[in-house]
Amino acid sequence: MQRTKFILGVVVGAAALWLGTGCGAGGPAAGSSYMTVDGFTQGSTYHIVYNDPQGRDLRTPIEELLEDFDNSMSVYNPSSLLSRLNDNDPTAVPDRWIVECMEIARRISDDTQGAFDITLRPLISAYRIGTDDVPHLLSPREIDSIRVFTGYRKVRIENGRLVKSDPRLALDFNAIAQGYSADLMGAMFDSLGVADYLVEIGGEIICKGRNPNGGEWRVGIDRPVEGNLVPGEDLQTILTLSDRGLVTSGNYRKFAFDENGNKVTHTIDPHTLRPAVHNLLSATIIAPTAALADGYATACMVLGLEGSKTLLARHPELEGYLVFGQPDGSMGIYATPNLSKRIAK
Repeated sequence: MQRTKFILGVVVGAAALWLGTGCGAGGPAAGSSYMTVDGFTQGSTYHIVYNDPQGRDLRTPIEELLEDFDNSMSVYNPSSLLSRLNDNDPTAVPDRWIVECMEIARRISDDTQGAFDITLRPLISAYRIGTDDVPHLLSPREIDSIRVFTGYRKVRIENGRLVKSDPRLALDFNAIAQGYSADLMGAMFDSLGVADYLVEIGGEIICKGRNPNGGEWRVGIDRPVEGNLVPGEDLQTILTLSDRGLVTSGNYRKFAFDENGNKVTHTIDPHTLRPAVHNLLSATIIAPTAALADGYATACMVLGLEGSKTLLARHPELEGYLVFGQPDGSMGIYATPNLSKRIAK
């Protein structure tokens, strides 16, 4: 097969994978034993590249893990465990994945003073975010009525059961679930003795080892401008990555207009319960896990530029690449010092 350079688009994460060599889905990379598996999951796409020393075709365990995850944590699957918990099914008991995601989310929520919140499902539904319906910008009265049953401190796990302060409270792990599922996939590869892999689920990335060329994996970050709808077509920068998770969050693709022409972004500020408004266009976070990168990238899109800088300064284990709008209409870049080594020359 002819060796080609290509970019694989990432639908949700505002990032694109840049791989030195590759091939079609389900086959080995030219001149190597690397395999690729592509498909759809969690309302988005996934792309996985791995190098198994035993030459195994791992599509079946990959698909089984993603199916199990959907049955556990999807808010779009009415029979999932999470949907049953949200509906107050008395027979529903949180599984290990939901418990772990709640623990990770709680740590990020506490650390960001509530900028990250998994109890915003009622707001997301009321704003009609993620649906084909015209978004509805809520009135102050509507917001106040929903505020009563939102807030991450109003839910907990107690004696293995989910305890809510109000039965109307509903959880939504979409701001962390895809990153967490990528981590689970990476853990599965680790258990199988696969040392070289890249997992991308909905734009959330975890990778380890080396790419087909023997170097670090390369991840392209899309330029956060309206109209840049094809991932990988207009890149802001390319970063090298290995043994870390990476997630980009931004509002320049995922927004719509309500019935009055007002812009409604998909990032809800848990404090105001309104779509977040500031000059931060996208936040790329690199962390020890994709779940942490996912949660903190979302929090940055609530905190804005200065709040994100303050957050990153407190966490040397995190690396950040922030793109923001300037008064003259141009874009500015802020990168943490520990990220500069990753920018591809």
